[in-house]
Amino acid sequence: MKNRLLLLLVILTLAFVFASPTFAGGKWPAKQITCIVPYKAGGSADRLARGIAPFLKKELGVPFIIENRPGASGQIGATVFLSRPADGYTILLGVQPYLSNTIINQGAKYSLDDFAVVNVENFGAVSITVHADSPYKTFDQLIKAVKANPNKVKWGVVRGGGIHLFTLLLLEKLNLKPRIILYHSGAPVRTALLGKQIDVSSNGAVADATMKPKVRSLALSTSNKLEVWPNSPFINDALKPYGVKLPEVGDMRFFAFKKEFKEKYPDRWNKFLKAYKNVLNSQGYKEYTKKIGTASETSYFGPEKSSKLVLSMHQLMLKYKDKFKKKKK
Repeated sequence: MKNRLLLLLVILTLAFVFASPTFAGGKWPAKQITCIVPYKAGGSADRLARGIAPFLKKELGVPFIIENRPGASGQIGATVFLSRPADGYTILLGVQPYLSNTIINQGAKYSLDDFAVVNVENFGAVSITVHADSPYKTFDQLIKAVKANPNKVKWGVVRGGGIHLFTLLLLEKLNLKPRIILYHSGAPVRTALLGKQIDVSSNGAVADATMKPKVRSLALSTSNKLEVWPNSPFINDALKPYGVKLPEVGDMRFFAFKKEFKEKYPDRWNKFLKAYKNVLNSQGYKEYTKKIGTASETSYFGPEKSSKLVLSMHQLMLKYKDKFKKKKK
């Protein structure tokens, strides 16, 4: 009888140990990790997630699955993500300043503090792009045309993100008044530009390069040279004759876990961080980003600096929040 009780006690003890977070952390990951992308398949965020997925699968030893949850400029996907357990089996591919816009202007129930940022991997540059047939051969020619013809030059912009913010800052600094046409994603902006429905666009630089030679870039939001646009000037160089400067603004694409995950499972957090960093430093992934034209936009800032970058974009959004609100009809 005593032996049976002793055996039962041993079994219960082992069951408790195996179920404990500390022990479980050593076996993690034991199943697939799901990455929630709060946007439609085919967009820049989705392409980033799907591109890195096979590399993370190889490094972590489990599938890295993409789950698209589009809607409300990313708010639906972020809400779904935060409803999942904080066990490290669900990660978010977020984009700033869209995330901040959902908090500031859309009444989202979450805050930045709910997210533990892993890394701002991709800081997407903005291109001011025109059709190859456009009469505007330079940035200066475009600006002079907008000044001379207020509310006439049709300027296509994606609503609510870094591209929108960049454009608002530029127009404010130069006191420009083009006819702004807002779109919900970059693809219809490119379609409109190719169809000559708009005169100029602010859009993702790398994605715009896929339209060459039918378009040309007049300026870029980044000081980093982009291989896809080797002759396009940095916006602040183009702005020197006007005596103004802009901060380097664009769409920040980042990976994040729930805040509770980092606090509850530090071993899992560190394990993912190591695996993710190994991927970014791998020759295979570097060759992949070079092939698709995003190598100059891909970085490892780490959790601390990335969190500061995400916060800095949030503060910019707070400053210009009224300009992002949809006008009531």
